[in-house]
Amino acid sequence: MKVRFILKPHVTGDARTFSVVGLGEVIMHFDEGGADSVFVEDLQVQLASGEWKLMTKAFADKDIIPDNYNVWFGVPKTPEDQERGYFL
Repeated sequence: MKVRFILKPHVTGDARTFSVVGLGEVIMHFDEGGADSVFVEDLQVQLASGEWKLMTKAFADKDIIPDNYNVWFGVPKTPEDQERGYFL
């Protein structure tokens, strides 16, 4: 998923997995190279519609959901996944 920093929107990257070291963090792979663990509340995520949304709000609205092991996250594949709030 395309992500960017809220305070530095020119810094973009890709994130699909949670950090196993820190709670509330995801691994962000920067477009310029490299990767780091970043707090969810510091990021915006680009939805399929092209809209940028606060990542915390996207999780709350179930626009993006985790898998059932809380390892990775993404757009719900089915209405059942979205209703349940996680992938099987």
